[in-house]
Amino acid sequence: MKRSYWLVLFIFAIAAFLRFWKVPQLFFFGIDEEYQTLLAWEQVKHFHKIWIGLSAANTGYYIGPGLVYLHALLLKLSGGDPLIFGYFASLVGFATLIILYFVVRKLFDQRTALIATILSGFSPFVVYYDRRFWNSTFVPITAILLFYSLVRAKKNPRWYILTAFLIAASFHIHASLFIFIPITLISIAVYLIKTKPKKIDWLTIGISTMIYFVITSPLLVYDLVHNFDNLKTPFRILSQIGKGSGHFSILQHLTIFPAWMTIAGGIILIWFFLSEEGKKHAVLKTVIGFYLFLFLFYPGPMLDYYYLGFFPFFAIMTGMLLKKLNNKILSIMAISYITVSCFIVLHWPENGGLAAKKIFIQKTSRQIGNNSFYLATNQNYLYFGGWRYLFKIYGKTPAQSQADQLFGWIYPEEIAKVKPKLTVTVSENNGHYQSVITKND
Repeated sequence: MKRSYWLVLFIFAIAAFLRFWKVPQLFFFGIDEEYQTLLAWEQVKHFHKIWIGLSAANTGYYIGPGLVYLHALLLKLSGGDPLIFGYFASLVGFATLIILYFVVRKLFDQRTALIATILSGFSPFVVYYDRRFWNSTFVPITAILLFYSLVRAKKNPRWYILTAFLIAASFHIHASLFIFIPITLISIAVYLIKTKPKKIDWLTIGISTMIYFVITSPLLVYDLVHNFDNLKTPFRILSQIGKGSGHFSILQHLTIFPAWMTIAGGIILIWFFLSEEGKKHAVLKTVIGFYLFLFLFYPGPMLDYYYLGFFPFFAIMTGMLLKKLNNKILSIMAISYITVSCFIVLHWPENGGLAAKKIFIQKTSRQIGNNSFYLATNQNYLYFGGWRYLFKIYGKTPAQSQADQLFGWIYPEEIAKVKPKLTVTVSENNGHYQSVITKND
């Protein structure tokens, strides 16, 4: 086996270790995970058809139910224990890294692939989100495969079948992937313009169209029943520009990350768009261009995880630039980057992870005994949530809870009508959880 193969295997081994290291201690389970899990647990309790999944932030748009069904399957396998999500998220993150390597090697070269894999595989930002299981988990892997299918479709239109599947799947994953819709339409338009009518692969177009509508059919049914609320979402967002929560600032979008990262990223982007390398890769340039437009002009706050789909392409760009360096300098940079990244990841605090919450819940449940209780937190549940489901699985099910205001519509039969005997208030102090138990009058 060539030395380069051993190097690739070594890099993948370390990257896998970072993603699977101390999953129980470091897996985060908050309000977003609870929302998805509660929907999925209802499917485990009594399976029934649903047409939509989670709502996308505060836009009023609902993604498809695909991930709810996937969550339900995993919960069924684990008996309701959400720890399975942590391992599955790490598996998806590692699979994403493997796909990134092979896609870049196939479309570019081995050197660029290796650099892009190191940048993505050891980024603490990427590793952190590779350990979380929510709808954003599948954004990077879907974005990479969409890019690959569009590049391959330039020479073989049958790749549009995969594109159609991935675009449709995006409606079940995350709204940020919608950026590939105009890119795909541009690609198809170029194909139709350049191809003579008699040579157009209409069978592929027909199959692609059928796949798209089959996968998105739940959302189509929802829109037909609900006055096309989902389809109207872009108009609602645009109408809110400059009004309250719709106000945004380009400067705010540029300052999510430290200044040095923004400046370095800007230099790499300018180099890419002006270099011969950039000119040779039209699809990559188109994808990056649309992402930049979104980042600058999206009419709302840009959260850090919105960059998950963009990061693989940024890693590819950086790889195309750094591959020009000699092996010695490149090796020093790679070793330094991997060492620092590993140090950061291996020193993440464990107190806020699922294992600590489980121990705390079991201890609190023993103190509660057989008494009914109201579960509350000393903070806004939107930012300190996830507790009701965890108490239900690892301890005792609350008779009533603070979460009921947000999610009670999912489990109305589990909410007691009689006032509970106790109130259990959960708080956090320096990464350690505490509970105050009081009797209700």
